[in-house]
Amino acid sequence: MFLQFEDSGRLAAIIMRTGKLLLSSGGDVVSVKKAMKKVCETHSDAKKPEAIVGSNNLMFSFKVDHHIVTRICEVKKIGNDITRIEMIHNFTENCSSMSLEQMEKELDKIEKCKPLPRWIRVLASGICSAGFGLFFSDWSDAIYIFLIGLGAGWILTSKANRILNIICASFFVTIIPILLEHVNIPIGIEKTVVSNMPLMVPGMVMFNAIRDTLNGNYQAGWARIAEALMIGASIAAGTGIALAVLLI
Repeated sequence: MFLQFEDSGRLAAIIMRTGKLLLSSGGDVVSVKKAMKKVCETHSDAKKPEAIVGSNNLMFSFKVDHHIVTRICEVKKIGNDITRIEMIHNFTENCSSMSLEQMEKELDKIEKCKPLPRWIRVLASGICSAGFGLFFSDWSDAIYIFLIGLGAGWILTSKANRILNIICASFFVTIIPILLEHVNIPIGIEKTVVSNMPLMVPGMVMFNAIRDTLNGNYQAGWARIAEALMIGASIAAGTGIALAVLLI
């Protein structure tokens, strides 16, 4: 598909939107680069595409005739949205047959895609916790684990700061089983706490950190490792605060 120079800015905007959506949804650096270049390659007049992707910034350039088009973007909020990542990958696989207008409409659709309702995410948290609990305990403990998982899920899905949410959730899943035992409700404290901790473990962050580091993107990789360590420290802090409160 040939590209008129006046449309080069439009193509650049589409490329940056694609990269920003993928990076902000939790995509790794390699995937973001490939997606941006794939969109650029839909127009044969856009030559020599180059992408620089960090943990929260993007830069992309390509050449049209004798002009170089460059765009820079900062991604302020990074999350984990598997649904949106899948939609972006489907978009990049099919964008070669789309016009600029069709690509813009598809990106609008992806941007408007909302996460699952909060009650579904909270319920999923309880079910996941109960599933882990069944590996360690009997059905009676699994019921308590499910209920505590619902509470942890409610905390983790709030719109407050992510680190604060993790501290509060880890505090909650630690202190509640101990309080239940204090009122003579039979419950395995260690198993209950361990079963609810996977809700907070930064698995996707660590996966992207390892992948970015192995692919030579050390800046992004170490930034994600730092994020994972921060989350781990937050889990430890919430648990430590709960134990400290009970010892007072």
